[in-house]
Amino acid sequence: MKIIKLSLLLLLMAVTACKRTVPPMTGIIPQPNEFTTEQGTFTIDEKTVIIVDDTVEATWNTKELTTFLKDNFNLNLKVTSSSELDNAIRLISSQESDAIGAYSLTIGKKGVLIKGDSDRGVFYGIQSLKQLLSPQSAVQTPLLSYVTINDAPEFKWRGMMLDVSRHFMPKDSVKKVIDALAMHKMNKFHWHLVDGIGWRIQIDTYPELTKKGAWRKVKEHKKPWEDYEATYKNDDGEVYGGYYTKDDIREIVAYAKEHYIDVIPEIEMPGHSEAVLQCYPEYSCDSNDITGVYCAGNDGSFEFLQNIISEVVALFPNEYLHIGGDEVGKDSWLKCDKCKKRMREENLQNGEELQSYFVKRMERFIHSKNRKLIGWDEILEGGLPERATVMSWRGVEGGIEAANAGHDVVMSPGDPLYFDHSQGKSEFEPPSWGGYNNLLKVYDFNPVPSEIAPDKRHHILGGQANLWTEQVKSLSHIQYMMLPRLSALSEALWTKAEKKNKEHFINKLDVHFDRFQELGYNFAGSSLSPDYDVTYNKDTKEFSLTLQNELDRYEIRYTLDGSAPTSESTLYTDPIVYTSTITIHAQCFRKGAPIGYPLKRMFSTGFGDQCKVIYTNAFDEAYRGGGDKALFDNKYAIARGDDPNWQGIPQKDFEVLIDLGSSAELSYLGLNFYQDIGATSVMLPTQVTIAISEDGKNYVTVLDESIATMEQREPIIKRIETSFEKQTVSYIKIFAKNRAELPEWHLRKGAAWIFVDEVSVK
Repeated sequence: MKIIKLSLLLLLMAVTACKRTVPPMTGIIPQPNEFTTEQGTFTIDEKTVIIVDDTVEATWNTKELTTFLKDNFNLNLKVTSSSELDNAIRLISSQESDAIGAYSLTIGKKGVLIKGDSDRGVFYGIQSLKQLLSPQSAVQTPLLSYVTINDAPEFKWRGMMLDVSRHFMPKDSVKKVIDALAMHKMNKFHWHLVDGIGWRIQIDTYPELTKKGAWRKVKEHKKPWEDYEATYKNDDGEVYGGYYTKDDIREIVAYAKEHYIDVIPEIEMPGHSEAVLQCYPEYSCDSNDITGVYCAGNDGSFEFLQNIISEVVALFPNEYLHIGGDEVGKDSWLKCDKCKKRMREENLQNGEELQSYFVKRMERFIHSKNRKLIGWDEILEGGLPERATVMSWRGVEGGIEAANAGHDVVMSPGDPLYFDHSQGKSEFEPPSWGGYNNLLKVYDFNPVPSEIAPDKRHHILGGQANLWTEQVKSLSHIQYMMLPRLSALSEALWTKAEKKNKEHFINKLDVHFDRFQELGYNFAGSSLSPDYDVTYNKDTKEFSLTLQNELDRYEIRYTLDGSAPTSESTLYTDPIVYTSTITIHAQCFRKGAPIGYPLKRMFSTGFGDQCKVIYTNAFDEAYRGGGDKALFDNKYAIARGDDPNWQGIPQKDFEVLIDLGSSAELSYLGLNFYQDIGATSVMLPTQVTIAISEDGKNYVTVLDESIATMEQREPIIKRIETSFEKQTVSYIKIFAKNRAELPEWHLRKGAAWIFVDEVSVK
């Protein structure tokens, strides 16, 4: 492993004439599009003045800069409108544009000049200046190299969505999210205020939405979306929820505006509306069976939503209003007499066309309010309103279709821009939802697929990450899922493709991590958690264990005696060669302190290519885990059902005979089983039996264990293992009893699966 080496082009290192000090090592994220340095330095001191125009927005920018200098360097600088002074920081807005955000930043003998094409541009210039002066831990005095930056964003939509419906986030937590967005020059905050799980915005016309729709009963062994029930705050039993008053909304919108971030509210329709319809069931197709979909045949549904939107647009000055439009269950429409009548009257052939009717009708009203409708890519189904903007989340295909048809598009594909997905492979990662979106996958994101016609590419407004909160309940967890992936996304959306440099970005992260620490942000070290690869040499009969992390940075230290590594443990430099079972405990260290999660694994020889595994019941081809040798391949599956290393068997028992191919002295056997009730039909076996034999005829049982049923929803990896008196072994039988059918209390019905992985021996 190599120790991090910061690129000279990014460190802004220059020595003063008398050689008494040097500027700090630093780097700006997102990378400026034009960046040059010269010999010389300028120091901000108590005599430096800030020169600025006397306007409201200029006052915001002045506050942004003066607060930073006061908090970090205890400098209270004078603010003036005089333009004839040296030793100054000049903030100049040309007011040539109010949206683009271009700026220049020049540091020279007379001081600092930030010139923006608008006050927004000046704000972005200040963010770059702040990064040149941070982290404070690397800066003794506010010393700056001479530098010239000319910069502008590549894409005009650089956003992140935060879901506050599933788990309500306090007002101050929302502001902290906005702070992180502003630091990275992001400009869109998509606020998912409404979903089936909870209503979070005060609507005066319909007070039940927050009296009841903002609260839900907490039910034992149930996730919020299972058997959902809206209730009142003071009802009996445990109640969970919250909402934002109109004053709260105004405060957050104003705060975002001061940080040049547009807030886009989402009012979900026509589906994902259980919370609403439990409060106002008259707008459901069947008031006795709330499906979470507004009745499209009821004119009252549209009047209800129009009244809500009228109050919403009064709070949010941004031009966009998001209506959701995703995952609409249409069965209730197709059974509803009112909806069927609507379909006959409007000559609609199916549920998709009825959804298109619904969206188009709402778009006309939203347009009448001087707003633009934006929705998830399902609004393409059945026909898209001509003025609608599409947010493509089910991959990029919907965005390609919409852009080629002449519609504006925001690319937001789940892979790689769902920040609720795991960003690391360690079993110690906090709860996540869905797949795996690592840091550098986010960095490589390009919002303009080649399938979009050249004359239509201007319709790609940019990109957006989405942070759903099924598993995320706190600001600390939000920050963990955002950072540093937000840093990667900011550079993907701000910096021109030809100016991006992944190695430079990785180098800059070293400084950025210190910035996060000083700001008190809980960022993920997932990209630095040790990962591994094992290879086998048939000629030498040796195994080789390689350690690395995603960024290929910092020291990895390890132990083989079971103890936790310290900064004094063995430094990993070359692959670890072994011929008998080893247990490794590895940890990445940055500046002498551990970062990321540790790797704890037993790696057995598995007898290389000579062993044979004979299955009584074949594994399913869709979950083959790597085939017949998967149980001995030294590739451990992690706690996700989509991990390709799991081997799956539906309904039948897991039963194998392992012929080791030779005899060995063994005293230990272990293997892993998986369960995830919340997302799969995979359950732990009810019983596991392990027997060993030297001759293949006479077997000794070394484990016979009943497995208690565990009803927890979270994923489980259960290690089944046994130690026994050392003896000669040539054959191993493993039997795991499948419960065959899922229990009645399970979320699903049908066959139960067994997922198994990695037999270890020593």
